[in-house]
Amino acid sequence: MQRRINIPIIVFVILCSTSFYNLALLGQIAKVIELIGSGIILCLLLLHIVYANHRPIKQNFYFPVVLILISLPLSMLMANYCRNQEYRYTMFAQQAMYYYFFYFLLYQLKVYPRDLERIFIALGLLYVALYLIQFFLYPKIIFQVFILHDRGTIRIYLSGSGYLLISYLMSIQAYFRTNRPKYLFLILLFLFIYVLLGSRETLAIMTFLLILFLIVDKKVKSKFFNVILILSAMIAAYFIFQGIIEQLIHQAKLDSNLGSDYIRILAYKYYLTDFFKCPLAYLTGNGMAASHTAYGNEIEGLMRIKGYYLGDIGLVGNYALYGAFFLAGVIIICIRALRIKIEKKYDYLKYMFIAIIISLSTGGGFAQADFVCFISIILYIIDVSFNDIKMQNKLS
Repeated sequence: MQRRINIPIIVFVILCSTSFYNLALLGQIAKVIELIGSGIILCLLLLHIVYANHRPIKQNFYFPVVLILISLPLSMLMANYCRNQEYRYTMFAQQAMYYYFFYFLLYQLKVYPRDLERIFIALGLLYVALYLIQFFLYPKIIFQVFILHDRGTIRIYLSGSGYLLISYLMSIQAYFRTNRPKYLFLILLFLFIYVLLGSRETLAIMTFLLILFLIVDKKVKSKFFNVILILSAMIAAYFIFQGIIEQLIHQAKLDSNLGSDYIRILAYKYYLTDFFKCPLAYLTGNGMAASHTAYGNEIEGLMRIKGYYLGDIGLVGNYALYGAFFLAGVIIICIRALRIKIEKKYDYLKYMFIAIIISLSTGGGFAQADFVCFISIILYIIDVSFNDIKMQNKLS
């Protein structure tokens, strides 16, 4: 009975974290939906803390998550002190960060990792369906997200991309360990979306993970056959998407010629130097900017006029907002996730963190509601697997 209630709650919270994929029909309600999700998490967590009669398993990521949560009031104070932004505005502006409490709630809900894996695959396939709908209906806007007609494709930045990544990695592991064609189909389907997205870094990372898994994983069946198959698929993909791939190569050459004048390099320099108005902010962060405030207008101007997007500079952008405690929390999470021993069936989680670490310089997901919700689930699964191994060792 509890399982039937908890699974819909988790799915609903996940959908809230994506603001229901920012459906255009929702308009301004989308941001309220994100807040509703965090409100549900906090209310349920409080109820379980008061009335729960069970002891949760060991939480390996308790300390780094708490570090991240400590960064919220500290950066809020700095936003008020240095940027004259009222506390209430900052409190609402940083609402995505409240999804870190989801990590603690999952222990109270006691969800089976297998159920969470099913949710991953379902949301990964949903992401594919929504992406293709917007792709083929463009220029009609179905989702109020950043959409760019560029590099020979239509680049759509939907929320919930973490579930696409995890579904891709789960499919790689399943195919290499079973050689079942249905998993190969899923790999190609998810890769197809990454090609359409037109991101050089993302496509390179996905290809690297595929090759890395093939080389490193000891449970891969018929390595030679799979190498030939993957090479054939890559050659075929090149000819199918030749226009997009050539555009990506051309753009890479243009960006490399810019050198230190490349817009991301300039953004890195600015957000690590001139952006800080108080020396103490290097510890606490500057705080999350709220729209329609002077601080929010400053950030908007930097993005619109200079092209300095915080989302383009990954962890550096997060650090500029939330400070050293947040940075330390993220680094500890990534290192600990790679070092903790988990069951072989969850090896794909290690590869996911490899992808996250590689993309930290350009991806700022640790401060976005959909990714925070997603990463909380991943950390919970790692903890459950770690504790299962400990229990098995005790029994043996």
